[in-house]
Amino acid sequence: MNKDYRLKVTIRNDRLLTAMENMGFESVAQFTQTHGLNYQRTGEIFNGKIKPLNNKGELTSHTKEILSILNLETDEAFTERQLKGFVKTSFEKRIKEKDLLKLADPLKNHEFLLMEKDVNKILSEMLSELPPRYEKVVRMINGLGGQPTRPFWYVGGELKVTVERVRQIYLKALRKLSTTSNLEKLKNAGIKDIYGIFKNKGVVREQKERNLL
Repeated sequence: MNKDYRLKVTIRNDRLLTAMENMGFESVAQFTQTHGLNYQRTGEIFNGKIKPLNNKGELTSHTKEILSILNLETDEAFTERQLKGFVKTSFEKRIKEKDLLKLADPLKNHEFLLMEKDVNKILSEMLSELPPRYEKVVRMINGLGGQPTRPFWYVGGELKVTVERVRQIYLKALRKLSTTSNLEKLKNAGIKDIYGIFKNKGVVREQKERNLL
């Protein structure tokens, strides 16, 4: 299933970076230039590509020099995992836009999760009032309950009916769900923030069907 973004994550030691920034340096390049350190080796220690320990389990001379400048003890500068270094220091992950927003604004994570919980609770209550087949169609098309979104042809195959019949069931389900009371509950719970769209009246157009809930 396609996602909205490809997120590249690069590992860097926040303990070292924070100590460096607290000394007034804006970059590793500035830090190394000021203190006469090798830029490449210092950068590789900061991102974990080079282990801070040698084969004897002792700090390398370059690591010692960095910690001396930053006034850090070994346990203040590295976790146990960081002391082992990393074979791979960057990763790529495909994510949905709402997940990217949660990463971009971590202070709102807790509030967002509470809103998501409320919205999903209301949706579950609403869907439970539908006939079982209608509920299954809505859940599959919209990817509710932790399952991936499914196209109409896929749902038709699962239910042994035509694509047109799935479309009819889906639209009937939306009409049943789209009462003023239900829509107001979802709006107040924050469905627009959670799912990026809110339908305030009528039945959603065909091209937006999969984005309603």
